[in-house]
Amino acid sequence: MSTHEEPAAATLEDRLRLLAEASGLPVPRLVVDQPRTQERLPQSREADGERIVSVPRSLLTAGPARQFWHLAACLGRWVSPEPARRHRLGGIGLVVLFVVYVVLLFALASAVPWLWITVLLAYPIGAWTIRWERQAMEAAGRTVLAAAGHPPVEVARAAFGDEPDPPFLRALLAAEPTPSRRIRAAELDAV
Repeated sequence: MSTHEEPAAATLEDRLRLLAEASGLPVPRLVVDQPRTQERLPQSREADGERIVSVPRSLLTAGPARQFWHLAACLGRWVSPEPARRHRLGGIGLVVLFVVYVVLLFALASAVPWLWITVLLAYPIGAWTIRWERQAMEAAGRTVLAAAGHPPVEVARAAFGDEPDPPFLRALLAAEPTPSRRIRAAELDAV
């Protein structure tokens, strides 16, 4: 990490600590991801019994609302069992679809020569399972935000209000919810 990124990382660590303590969670270690061609989403995991929140470098320079939103979503994995349940179910669903595809491919390959093209459905289905899990993380993260005194609706509007939704195909293949869906989910929680 370069010297000019250190104060930004310290600020991010302070925000993570604030959110974790407000939710009664142990403060996880913050790791800034290595530079990549395509950045990964912020994520939480456990390694050797230690809780870790890994964030992309772009989160260091993002606005406070976006930082709070993503950090709270990562902590949401430990607040609610739903994200882990959706992760397992999504993985099982993908394995079942793959097995069915392989069976159909060998059973019907000569009768239906174009069957191989259905493998293209794996990408949008995989993206949907990741997005489904991310929605559960963000739902739990909204409770983390509220516990820390940050109204989730205001945070969502500040973080994503100026961002337009991507075109349909790009949204279909995205691993995270669209900005309008994030704001709408926060508004529905507030009702």
